[in-house]
Amino acid sequence: MSQFQPRPSLPDAATRPQGIPLVTVDGVSLFLPGDPRQEMVLHHIDWRVERGRHCALLGPNGSGKSTLLRLLRGELWPASGHIYWHTEEGAEESPLAGRSMTALVSPAQQENYQRQAWDITGRDLLLTGLEDTPLPYSCSGMPRGDEQAAAVEALAARLKALGLLARSLPTLSQGQLRLLLLGRALLRAPALLLLDECADGLDAAHKKVFFDVLEEYADRCTVILTAHRADALPPWCTERRHIHAGRLLDAPPPARALPAAQMGSAPPAKAGRPVYSATGRILLALENVSVYIDRHKVLHDVTWSLHEGEHWQITGANGSGKSTLLRLLAGDEFVAAGGIISRWLPGQGGHVEMLADVRKGVRLVSDLSQALYGFALNGLELVCSGFDNSIGVYREFTEAERDEALRVMAGLFPEGDAARVAETSIRRLSSGQLRRLFLARALVGRPDVLLLDEPCSGLDAESRARYLTLLDCLAAPAETGGLSAHLVFVSHHGEDAPLCINREARMENGRLTVLR
Repeated sequence: MSQFQPRPSLPDAATRPQGIPLVTVDGVSLFLPGDPRQEMVLHHIDWRVERGRHCALLGPNGSGKSTLLRLLRGELWPASGHIYWHTEEGAEESPLAGRSMTALVSPAQQENYQRQAWDITGRDLLLTGLEDTPLPYSCSGMPRGDEQAAAVEALAARLKALGLLARSLPTLSQGQLRLLLLGRALLRAPALLLLDECADGLDAAHKKVFFDVLEEYADRCTVILTAHRADALPPWCTERRHIHAGRLLDAPPPARALPAAQMGSAPPAKAGRPVYSATGRILLALENVSVYIDRHKVLHDVTWSLHEGEHWQITGANGSGKSTLLRLLAGDEFVAAGGIISRWLPGQGGHVEMLADVRKGVRLVSDLSQALYGFALNGLELVCSGFDNSIGVYREFTEAERDEALRVMAGLFPEGDAARVAETSIRRLSSGQLRRLFLARALVGRPDVLLLDEPCSGLDAESRARYLTLLDCLAAPAETGGLSAHLVFVSHHGEDAPLCINREARMENGRLTVLR
């Protein structure tokens, strides 16, 4: 291992003063693995991360925040410059030193667990934090110590997640899985804790619990986190660094004016939420519907309908069944015996029963659908796959289809990045850029219903505002330039709801209650 700055052994973690370096980044530039053009995504980064100096890393989508965290973790290697991890033995350049002293929680990590769908329990997942492995040794028959088991139980109790320990990973909601991944990182109590959009997907109650626990651990480890929302920045995390176009700055770059959405006409001005009037035809209807996942009853006797002209917001805590409801409407889950689901979609000719027709007329945008899309496509291919609503590309697309896809992408990337994103592998895009691409994928082919599960997750403030404006444009009547699309919207952030929302329901323990 390369030695950068030999120094004596450090004191115990509880007595270490501030000012001691954890990581030194010295003039680092890098490109992402597998990029044939070797285009640099970080440029000449200099940063001395010191013990006890908790830092928020801020910047827009695609600026390089997640890449920088992966560098600090030891998952990426510089094309030029050096990175040194300061250990008990001195400063080392081996990525193994980075892995041993850090823990990372990120959307990409969560997507990997969702994509693999390993049949392990929440308890097993927490144990991987102690071992720093994707799967626990216990899955291979290795014994588990009483001390480890006690540590898992204690942390789960502190996070109010004891009920998740026996659950299988595929049965967990987005927020429940995120909470366990955060617990997995805390359990290890690393010297450097890297949190990429850590609060995304958590309801208000779980968010408060997590930040309370994180504050306790902040005395034992140094935290660097990224966030696009002010409520995800704890008050004790006082230092701010900004990253813009792959360059690390001490202050934010000059602000620019928010561009108007460039797709469709602007929605009509509204003083408040529109008044609901049930005069349209029923598009989607559920009658006494229950849904089981891995023999676990997730939805209980739900009766609900979506009429023409309605746009719904579904609220509820993590694990209440909101995402399962959307997957059911999209045709990804199935009704248990005794329940009835019916769909009438104008764009598909009226009453539909075939799953292929359902998936063309009802489109779902969610973290899970994004995670399961493991194909190495470029941005344009991903969007074009929405014409068939297929996972992957299985045919050549016409020039008209490609033109429509590019037009939709231009509306979601009005800053002028659409052409570049169209040619870039989706594996080299940020979570926020992917979120916009998956909305574009859902829009091609003019669906009747859009199901949006935490659609603003991972979006910076500017992209979020543009995204919500676009949703209002899409929901506007065709005669005003809209698509007359009907929205079913799920979010833990009330401010994220588009203005077109005129109906609301709440999900609690798998039961749906209409509020207005």
